[in-house]
Amino acid sequence: MEPLIKMSGITKEFPGVKALDNISFDILPGEVHVLIGENGAGKSTLMKILSGVYTPTSGKIICNGHEYSALDTKTSYDEGIAIVYQELSVINELSILENLFVGKLPTKKVCGVPVVDYKLMKEKASTVLEQVGLHHDPGTLVGDLAIPDKQLCEIAKALVSGAKVIVLDEPTSSLTVQEVDKLFEMMRMLKEQGISLIYISHKMDEIFEICDEISVLRDGKLVMTKTAKDTSMNELITAMVGRSLESRFPPVDNTPGDTILSIQHL
Repeated sequence: MEPLIKMSGITKEFPGVKALDNISFDILPGEVHVLIGENGAGKSTLMKILSGVYTPTSGKIICNGHEYSALDTKTSYDEGIAIVYQELSVINELSILENLFVGKLPTKKVCGVPVVDYKLMKEKASTVLEQVGLHHDPGTLVGDLAIPDKQLCEIAKALVSGAKVIVLDEPTSSLTVQEVDKLFEMMRMLKEQGISLIYISHKMDEIFEICDEISVLRDGKLVMTKTAKDTSMNELITAMVGRSLESRFPPVDNTPGDTILSIQHL
């Protein structure tokens, strides 16, 4: 199967630091590919290159058979790549419908004058909201939604744009167990429709529940890529930190020490 996205030899240098060092990273159609690593490993930098925010120092990116030395944000969007950041970018003062089409309102001509095609907007919105399981009236203000539903609104916005690859950056950081289950159910449904998902997370138990492939970054280098069934939590942790850990939960000495802070009569 040919990859939808193929990043080869991606290097990114900032003054005084090499953030990425010769990274090769592939995304297959209908795949959930987990990207993990400690803070500063290079995950966000790699995704910003994929979304066109950063220009790589060297390397190439092949999207849908088209080769680029670098992407800009418009080209990335046109190639069907969307990112749902941890800090959601929905506009609370607008409705769900308006959020889905912000910056890209469809128009039609009436008496030779272009006007917003609200009928087409509602038809498309109905389809994608059903896809992601967001069961609210499209006229509902996004500010009235709970955090998980705002996240689904972001994903629906990506689908309206025709996204074939959606990057989810720490999507479960503020969700309950039940809300995580709902998100995973939606991800499986998108996967069945051939949409690829890049999933960035630090929660190891979630990784094995949802992913097909796992890539580990450490200090700007790709140190491991394996299918989920061919690896283990201990192997992933070892790859992330660069050394074997004898115990994930070492014993803690609770013996009180010297006082380091004392406050009276505040």
